[in-house]
Amino acid sequence: MLRRFVHTTLLVVCVLTAAACTTSQEQAGGSTLAIVNANLYPITGEMITGGTMLVRDGKIAEIGTSVVIPSDATVIDASGQSVIPGIVESHSHMGFKQLNIPSTGRNNNELSEPINAHIRAIDGLNSNDAAFTLALASGVTTMNITTGSRSPNSGQAVVIKLRGGTIENMFLAEGGMKFAMRADGEQDNFPPTVDAVYELLRSELQAAQGYLEARAAAESSGGSPPLRNLTREAFGKLITREWVVGVHTGDAQGMRYAIALKREFDLDLYIHHARNTYELVEELLEGDVPISFGPILPGVGTENPQIMGPVRLAEGGGTVAFHADHPDAHQYFLRHASTMFVRKGMSELDALAAMTLNPAKLFKLHEQIGSLSPGKDADFVILDGPPLDFESLVSQVFIDGREVFNRTTGENAFGQRVPEGW
Repeated sequence: MLRRFVHTTLLVVCVLTAAACTTSQEQAGGSTLAIVNANLYPITGEMITGGTMLVRDGKIAEIGTSVVIPSDATVIDASGQSVIPGIVESHSHMGFKQLNIPSTGRNNNELSEPINAHIRAIDGLNSNDAAFTLALASGVTTMNITTGSRSPNSGQAVVIKLRGGTIENMFLAEGGMKFAMRADGEQDNFPPTVDAVYELLRSELQAAQGYLEARAAAESSGGSPPLRNLTREAFGKLITREWVVGVHTGDAQGMRYAIALKREFDLDLYIHHARNTYELVEELLEGDVPISFGPILPGVGTENPQIMGPVRLAEGGGTVAFHADHPDAHQYFLRHASTMFVRKGMSELDALAAMTLNPAKLFKLHEQIGSLSPGKDADFVILDGPPLDFESLVSQVFIDGREVFNRTTGENAFGQRVPEGW
């Protein structure tokens, strides 16, 4: 149903001139900007009523109720409006699974081998996917794009900012590795059970440990290092914790295997989908394992237990992020669906953090994005009402202090018109 809705609305998408948005971006990013009289949601603290946020050189300079506004600042009066950090989408296939493109034309999962650590998401993304515009209009400024889940290891993810232009222009950071704790019975050369998938991933991590040890020994002794192996190098970055690994799994068995991998190899690991979190709250807390819950709209008959998992994990001090998992759901629903968790007991602050600061933490980007804090990138969203109110719409979006979406003028970084009411 969600997919049909998105596809239908895209029938009215038409192209604007890219030059118009460029001009708007230059105006916003080229001067000091002051957002005044706003309800500011810094995420690191309580809401600031009638506050001011000062942006300078693409960074947040000051935030509060007594900020002195420079005489040369461009002032945006946000009376009656809310300002939140840009939404960070922690798990998506946008640019791979493109809107209005048949599944046979989607190129997000290499299936020739079960281990594809050398495959990079950034090499296969299409920045012209119309869904990027709709995500931007929904308040998403940063997105982790992952490869697929049909193979135990489908490759490397990438974190991008929705600035428009080429994927290289949007690049923000490497997104680490993707594991899938599931068995695909359609592939004869793949492990037939989840148990076998777990053992395969264990063996690859052990091999990477040996590879790193051999390289270190050769360097210290002056001997010949082992032949370069891209798979071992990639897995080695998990061993050294240079990269995070996101594990695709939803059932309790797969989640326990993910926890076991983290414990054995001291991985920087999170679980995405995590539908059965409600069965494993204590184990996740004890293992310090974050989750990215989604698609955020649960299936019929599973609403209450699925929703209560993230609620209880957040109550216990665990890290919870939300994701839409495009194209299974769209970022448009992230804010709205988050209200379900608030109704079940999650604090509004935790629900907002699950879309902003917490996903930034997953990718070690929380010192750069995810909250309205001085020194961080000026990625923020202005809404015409409370952020978790279903009727509130995104008015403007800024990335690095530049306006990349304006509902009134229709301008955006991707040069495409957004359907009315999106």
